[in-house]
Amino acid sequence: MSNNFVSDNDQQIDLIVKYITTTICDLLKQQNQVTLAVSGGKSPIPLFEKLSIAKLPWEKITITLVDERVTDTNSADSNELLVRTHLLKNQAANAKFSGLVLAKSNLPEMLNNANSLVNQIDIAILGMGEDGHTASIFPECPEFKQAIDINAKPAYIETNPLSAKYTRIGLNLSALLKIRHLILAVIGITANVTKLKVLDDAIKGHNQDYPISYLLRKRPDVCIFSS
Repeated sequence: MSNNFVSDNDQQIDLIVKYITTTICDLLKQQNQVTLAVSGGKSPIPLFEKLSIAKLPWEKITITLVDERVTDTNSADSNELLVRTHLLKNQAANAKFSGLVLAKSNLPEMLNNANSLVNQIDIAILGMGEDGHTASIFPECPEFKQAIDINAKPAYIETNPLSAKYTRIGLNLSALLKIRHLILAVIGITANVTKLKVLDDAIKGHNQDYPISYLLRKRPDVCIFSS
């Protein structure tokens, strides 16, 4: 497991963009399309802005979401809005996008739609919260056991975190483990003592308090970028 730590946030973002673009180009030598799944929150915004100007054959790239809050896609809390605002522009305006929340649909319909569209996610950019959650797998959610079941199907499930707003639609651990290239981007971690300790504990070994530990234990090849 590699932890590519760089103290400068901008330099780290440049390294992540380089890693993503190189990986996408390598994949496109083997296949015609690439699917990139991204996470929400505020920390990915500078990364999305920089990635949006990358010179890639974006028409061959589909962007989807690792997880989403079940809210209006025009809401400030919507991951889809975040991606449309900060990533799907400039060069990346030519990419295809597949969202998880559908207008005038109930949650079961949204889940069915998300899972019907999932074929192969080639790359996923994950984040991590102070409680060690990743995607929408929170340590204190009623669906936790299902979310970390490595044999669970389907890929997208409902979670209801007790420590955060909104019902979520997100990939379970089983689905995450099947993704060929996993990136864990924790930007600005040196200014957050809690996150720094959580990541350090997760890297060192399995900890049932942290969902991210389950992922790192099963996928030691996760490429970690922290700053």
